[in-house]
Amino acid sequence: MTLWSLAACGEIPQPFRHDGINAAVAPPGPRGVVVRPPGDGPSDQALVRAIVKRLTDQDIPASTRSAASGSWVLDAATETTIAAKTLRWRLIAPDGDTPAEFTQTIPAALWDKAGPATIDRLADELVARYAGALHGEAAEAAAPPRVPTVRIEKLGGLPGDGDAALPKALGNALRRLGLVLAGAEAELIVRGRVALVPGRAGEEVLDVTWIVLDARTGEELGKAAQQGALPKGRLSGPWGALAGDIAAGGAEGIADIIAAIPQK
Repeated sequence: MTLWSLAACGEIPQPFRHDGINAAVAPPGPRGVVVRPPGDGPSDQALVRAIVKRLTDQDIPASTRSAASGSWVLDAATETTIAAKTLRWRLIAPDGDTPAEFTQTIPAALWDKAGPATIDRLADELVARYAGALHGEAAEAAAPPRVPTVRIEKLGGLPGDGDAALPKALGNALRRLGLVLAGAEAELIVRGRVALVPGRAGEEVLDVTWIVLDARTGEELGKAAQQGALPKGRLSGPWGALAGDIAAGGAEGIADIIAAIPQK
């Protein structure tokens, strides 16, 4: 009986065996990239997750794990002021070259409480900027995103000085978030619907809805709703700091809606 021992014979030469992809003949494919969060906050983590998802949706291998040899790296240097958060993104090649840089600036108050619309817009902009380079295409300079102008419609029928105080406070809050107010030529309209309804004993409930409209077509682009209980009669006189508090919350919702509008 003849016994064949593979171990004793060693490896049989297999000149035509093919293990893996031959880099010399393989077609170029997407470049793998490691995405590093710009910070440790919730918005930073949400943004990185959104970026990774969009890259993988475009068949670009992406991860937040440590870079392996040959991976590209996408990271951002940050600058924070009272008014804004600036993300200076760099796409770093394996050899250390940075073929493309991209800057995003977000109002500080909006970044601190960034909703899905803001996160999605930032991720979409960034991936649109770098997808070509990660697919092996030459990177092109990207224009900074344009901020549409906004007009706040007048209010009517509110008690006290609410008709004047609330729109004024909202305008100030929107400016602090980096939005630009305009008159009849504005591209967007913010329309407020405010109602004061009975609440529990000794209280009234203030319902506020801010509607963002396309000034040209009248199309509704989104709503931001607020509600709060107040002592009965609180709004009969000057609204004072209350107008600022309402406006600050409303402005964040409005800015989130505007941030989600596709760039033209």
